[in-house]
Amino acid sequence: MYKTVVIDDEENARKVSINILENFCNDIVISGTGYDVKSGIQIIRSAKPDIVFLDIEMPDGTGFNLLEQLSKSERSFSLIFATGHNDFALKAFKYNAVDYILKPADIQDVILAIEKAKKQINPQINGMLIQQLLSSVKEKETKKLVLKTSDDIYIVNIEDIVRCQAEGGYTTFFIKDGKKILISRNLKEYEAILKSFYFIRTHNSHLVNLNFVEKYRKTEGGCLIMKDKSQIPVSVRKKEAVLQKLKNLSKT
Repeated sequence: MYKTVVIDDEENARKVSINILENFCNDIVISGTGYDVKSGIQIIRSAKPDIVFLDIEMPDGTGFNLLEQLSKSERSFSLIFATGHNDFALKAFKYNAVDYILKPADIQDVILAIEKAKKQINPQINGMLIQQLLSSVKEKETKKLVLKTSDDIYIVNIEDIVRCQAEGGYTTFFIKDGKKILISRNLKEYEAILKSFYFIRTHNSHLVNLNFVEKYRKTEGGCLIMKDKSQIPVSVRKKEAVLQKLKNLSKT
């Protein structure tokens, strides 16, 4: 059984989450609940849960404040944020591969989040993920991206990502040191995250870091020659936008 706690200042939201967890999620036992930062810290320390459902906005602080007040050894749980619309928080979660569900909680979203959490219960790794999340929240601009594979967790500098390539519902990251990292998330998600870092979609299957473009080749329908010598196709529909981005880049 996986010990789970739910920390949310809204009583109805707590009840909804608990109802879904108890009735639709196998191997889950509710070990306690909290309604603010103070009570949340107390229940985490006493219950020592495997999984924590954590709200962001609470009367005496935020979910981030709660995490900061825990020691590294106390951050051993798999973390799932339950939150309303909060652009800043959602951006931080995406950069750091932290699972979250939007309130009001949806049964399928909770089930999927729980299944992921059960597979990723590793005290050392979870503590590292939470520390990285807190670090990125404090930064004005996130410069690292957490990439979780089935076996490992990579923390990569965004500026070191050469390009990303779609592989069905997966995405392969090509890093400048030659490493390849396959992630079970689609390319569209990463396009939204990386577009403010000189990344552009050149094709349905390709997202490139313009800082690694060596040249644009007009022949063969148009393609980008990257510094790692890979050739990335540029679709007819994307050609004008890609050339304009390259032109703008040369002015910076």
